[in-house]
Amino acid sequence: MSFRDRYGPWALVAGASDGIGEAFARRIAERGVNVLLLARREALLARLAEAIRAEHGVEARPLVADLTAPDLDARVEAATRGLEVGLLVDNAGAVHGVGACPERPLEHAQQLVALNCTGPVLLAHRLGGPMRARGRGGIVLVTSMVALSGSAHVAAYAASKSFDWILAQSLWHELKPHGVDAMAAVVGMTKTPSLLASEPTFPAGIPPMEPDEVAPGALDFLGRGPVWFAGPANRGAAKALGAMPRPALIDTMSRLTASLYGLPHAETHGED
Repeated sequence: MSFRDRYGPWALVAGASDGIGEAFARRIAERGVNVLLLARREALLARLAEAIRAEHGVEARPLVADLTAPDLDARVEAATRGLEVGLLVDNAGAVHGVGACPERPLEHAQQLVALNCTGPVLLAHRLGGPMRARGRGGIVLVTSMVALSGSAHVAAYAASKSFDWILAQSLWHELKPHGVDAMAAVVGMTKTPSLLASEPTFPAGIPPMEPDEVAPGALDFLGRGPVWFAGPANRGAAKALGAMPRPALIDTMSRLTASLYGLPHAETHGED
């Protein structure tokens, strides 16, 4: 079965306006699948849709929506009415600010929960049911290496990305018997516009990935298992981190986050 036959004829990519989401949209279109491009920035979506139509000869439609808004489900229902959506890629959810959780505005944490928890549940529920009924399809939830343990400085973000990690694996088990492939795509440091805007200091020896290094690998792995790590460096790091006692793991992840964003970090000690 071709990629289009298994995951087409339409795909919905959430967070498609730039970075990893844009890379997913382009690589999905390259495989012959029409794309719905969901994000807030209409001008960027319109330009991307035009480029995809010209370069790949498939249909591409902007879907201007806020993934944290109460009307998200209604907008997606209206946009997908009459379309057979065989693939969902939910890529939204950058950090957008760092600091101790109790010291940051409550609205910041609430927005991350809406973006990374409520949004993926709504999209997976809206599109996963018809996929299950058809007996084919795919769901990719993009999560983060920080979801392995949580981290200081990005507590709400890390927790919300852990939600995506667990949701994707649970969906894999529920939907696999019905021909639908679900997967958590675990991404480490990647040169996205949102990350570069924070002027990060990338740790020595841990090179950041390009968005187009992430998307093709994830699409190639879809159907082979519930979790995929982007790139050999992240796969090696995940193996090493997984062997650590929990306190050491959280401290290591927090130290990496602090280094990335130029923050001071106090080491902690505790029993596993």
